[in-house]
Amino acid sequence: MLARATMQDIRDYGDWAYSLALDPTRSGYPTYCDGIKTKAEFLTAAKQALMRETEELLLFRMDGAVEGWISLTWIPEDGYLQVDSFNIRRGTRRALEELLTLLERHYSGYTAHFGFPGENRDAICYLRSQGFRCIEHAWNHTFVFQNYRATADAEGIERITRQSFDRFCAVYRPDPDTYWDCSRIFETLEDWTIFVKDQNGAPDSAIFLRGGGARCCEVYGAAFADGEFHERSFCELLSAALNACKRMGARYMTYLCGEEERKALQEFGFRYIGEYVLYAKSL
Repeated sequence: MLARATMQDIRDYGDWAYSLALDPTRSGYPTYCDGIKTKAEFLTAAKQALMRETEELLLFRMDGAVEGWISLTWIPEDGYLQVDSFNIRRGTRRALEELLTLLERHYSGYTAHFGFPGENRDAICYLRSQGFRCIEHAWNHTFVFQNYRATADAEGIERITRQSFDRFCAVYRPDPDTYWDCSRIFETLEDWTIFVKDQNGAPDSAIFLRGGGARCCEVYGAAFADGEFHERSFCELLSAALNACKRMGARYMTYLCGEEERKALQEFGFRYIGEYVLYAKSL
């Protein structure tokens, strides 16, 4: 049974729920297996889910025992909903079944997004059986800046501003399922660091990330004007992103990358964390 959690539930079960978050077979994304996010951050996120109007924390019981919790966040104006925390010891299928019943009742018209480690096969198999589509398949990597020394950026690389944003748009063409399209990125551009590389006088490729001055920055993606991966351009852009984040004081970088980027990330010294899948369905 799913029921709204309380602050007492966090005090009673928080440490135990965090232990589930460290097990990719029993948890969802964002992962706490990356060596970056802490138990304090995990508990803070749970408390915030109780206090914010567009978040909710649900305690899951089965056969009279507490088996974990699930948190949700949603954006009403965009019809966007995502699972922010999923930590279930036993009864994953039952928990998801009850959650979907709740979502279909209260969030009709929204698109629900569920991110999981590839190891959580119970969750993935159930979502597939309910008509969820896999809209992203990536490999999670982490970079530690402790011993990194910034180098000079390659020629032809420009950091994007509001005045030059059209150069980024010439390269980045997201598919319709992507939440962070050009318009939403532009609206929140102060949260982003974007680099574009020119080739023969025209925008050729780009890399874009969030954070930098914070403890951790996250690469959202790389894009290429012709739709093909170009390793040399990618490496030059990634180097520029690392340089910028180092100068801004970041301690870590995370990157949910595609298959083609994996080799380059390992050569830069990124550590592989695990597989990531994102499933979505209109409610």
